[in-house]
Amino acid sequence: MSLIDWSDPEEMLGLLIEYVADEAIGENDPDRASFLRELWRDLEDLSSREFAAVAGIADAICEIRDTQPAEFLSDAVISHVDACVEELRRIGSHITGTRD
Repeated sequence: MSLIDWSDPEEMLGLLIEYVADEAIGENDPDRASFLRELWRDLEDLSSREFAAVAGIADAICEIRDTQPAEFLSDAVISHVDACVEELRRIGSHITGTRD
């Protein structure tokens, strides 16, 4: 059994990507499946970028989130995106010693 390092920003992003991919695979609604596949592609593209700070990852995820179709902003997947951003900001503030 492998352990998840919840303080590793890249691992957090990877878990989010995996969650979105799993949701897309099991989705029967064509509109939601399309939304999930597009979100997954955007997050995958993000994972290949280099970021100087954790805040950069969080900001980039927020940019992706802000471009999602309005009809899916209340989707459970977006709640997970928001939670990931919140956790990344917490990790970033812990690393830099700042508070929001």
